[in-house]
Amino acid sequence: MKQEFLIGLISVLVFIFLFGCSQKREPLSISTHPEGWTKRAYDSFHGKAIDSNSLTLESCQSCHGEDYRGGTSEVSCFSSGCHDADYPHPDGFANPNSPNFHEEYFAEINWNLMACQPCHGASYDGEGVSDKSCLSCHKSAGGPEACNTCHGSQNNAAPPEDLEGHTQTTAPGVGAHQEHVAGTTWSTYKQGECSKCHIAPAAYSDPGHIDATPRAEVPFGGLATMNGQLNATYDKSNFKCDNVYCHGGFEFKKSDSQYQWAYADSIIRGNNPALYWNFVGTGQAVCGSCHGIPPEGHIAASECGGCHGDVVDNNFNITNKFLHINGQIDVF
Repeated sequence: MKQEFLIGLISVLVFIFLFGCSQKREPLSISTHPEGWTKRAYDSFHGKAIDSNSLTLESCQSCHGEDYRGGTSEVSCFSSGCHDADYPHPDGFANPNSPNFHEEYFAEINWNLMACQPCHGASYDGEGVSDKSCLSCHKSAGGPEACNTCHGSQNNAAPPEDLEGHTQTTAPGVGAHQEHVAGTTWSTYKQGECSKCHIAPAAYSDPGHIDATPRAEVPFGGLATMNGQLNATYDKSNFKCDNVYCHGGFEFKKSDSQYQWAYADSIIRGNNPALYWNFVGTGQAVCGSCHGIPPEGHIAASECGGCHGDVVDNNFNITNKFLHINGQIDVF
């Protein structure tokens, strides 16, 4: 009886085993990589593992193939939606004459040079995983982060070129930049000081330097506002400057002056015209455009040299450009 019972029990167990094995089962999916492997914000992001040398590119190739296009894993590092065509870089990435030149790529990612550092190193000297230095081409101080990498030229960092490659002064990104940083027609006072019109960053990564807002901000300061006395403004829709000291936005009160005899009214003021940034060479800044000759509120005079001889001669030629448009009233 016992023997029959054991035979029956074994038969039942065998049947259960065979029936269970005959059922189609979905294989248990276990991820090869940890959670967050493809997300930059995670500590487990694979770029950080490569940068720290805890993971090598050879390790990736063992599953994804020597060309990273699938291998035994059948998962491509390109078509998976991560690296696309930019890793490794496409042909012509370093060739200025190629449609794949990296300038266009960086414009698309809002000039985020930090994207280079995981592979090319924090100093772009090739000490990252790529062993390729960016400094062989970007030879200016700061390498790729030099001011004239994105705008300006070897002469100075002010456009042309602007961020879109424009060189004509009619382009708002170019406009009168060179007239202000290198022009010496009217003044050389603090020539080239970007902070008169912009908050000049000390470093590429400073807050506000590169942000999501289109076009450069123009918060006038210093000389342009007479050290905060004027409310100078820039209309970036019409590329227009208003109430700027340098272009006749000034008012000098008789009550504050030691030369009250020179006043025909209580105030001597400039013409304060509206200036259009991209109308270079159209007569906006000729002699007499920023203030009358003499200025409004000044006593009648046919010559300037009698009182302002250190600045201008009687033919209205500026003889000392360091004393013209310098925030001071230079008399005698």
